[in-house]
Amino acid sequence: MMGAAYSIPDAIGNTPMVRLQRLTKDIEAEVLVKVEYLNPSGSIKDRVALRMIRDAEREGHLKAGMEIIEATTGNMGAALAFVGAACGYPLTMYVPKSVLSEERIRLCQAYGAKVVRVDIEDVIHDSTFPKGVHGSRVELIPRRVCLQRERADKNVWWARQFSNPSNKLAHKDGTGAEILKQTDGHIDAFITALGTGGTLLGVAEALREANCKAKIVAVEPEGHRTIVDGKLTLPIIEGVSGGLMKEIVDRNIVDEVISVNEEAAIQTAHQLAEQEGLFCGLSSGANVYAALQIARRLKKGQRVVTILVDSRDRYLFTERLTT
Repeated sequence: MMGAAYSIPDAIGNTPMVRLQRLTKDIEAEVLVKVEYLNPSGSIKDRVALRMIRDAEREGHLKAGMEIIEATTGNMGAALAFVGAACGYPLTMYVPKSVLSEERIRLCQAYGAKVVRVDIEDVIHDSTFPKGVHGSRVELIPRRVCLQRERADKNVWWARQFSNPSNKLAHKDGTGAEILKQTDGHIDAFITALGTGGTLLGVAEALREANCKAKIVAVEPEGHRTIVDGKLTLPIIEGVSGGLMKEIVDRNIVDEVISVNEEAAIQTAHQLAEQEGLFCGLSSGANVYAALQIARRLKKGQRVVTILVDSRDRYLFTERLTT
């Protein structure tokens, strides 16, 4: 009989890894998926939210009575709202207007978070929006709002997921370490979508330090790529952009970038639910679509690992690929 967790944040992590069966029936290589939507609030971001909050408390940046603020396209908002509620902190999240689905907003509000919609017309101009949205792009203006609030009010703590080193460390010490243990270090390729870059960077560091030479593959929405020909396409704005994404580019962490269109991500997410029983969202669909492409290049006995980032329940009415 399992013992009880001390508190709900103690249930974060140690997620299962499963082997795809039907989607890989014509593929020799093995494709394993880490089921991160089984974290308490339904996404991999629970790991990051907890690590950022605990590190900020330990360093004296976050104290009782303070308010947490963050710019987010959804999953981090829910994760911070969940962990904040469990740890006694209110959250205000600044979200790009017209990007977040009503499901995501209501999920955050259910944990007691305040949601403020921010107009982002100055950021998005092209005809592909909102098909395939990259969080690093559409969060630029909401981040400026957070920066203004941080400067004006000493009782707020801005989590800054896009540049906070705790983001990377949550995946290096948690996600990456678990993947190594679950695979005995036998990984030929690791694939994940780029949002803040924390998952890719943290897991890649864990693999490299364990002398695992797996190919590192980044996944991005087709219409909103941020890494092209090894260069970061987003402007570097002090305190607002760059962060972990810049570190990924500067250190040449990524071996390959695969762009996935929204239709392929949606179709693959549906296939994962209907053929594998995996109730995951659209960024997970994009991850698996890319993983299947990589797996087709490999041989029997080789292994691809990817992430099922979040739960399908936040895409039931609005299906939009958001990384």
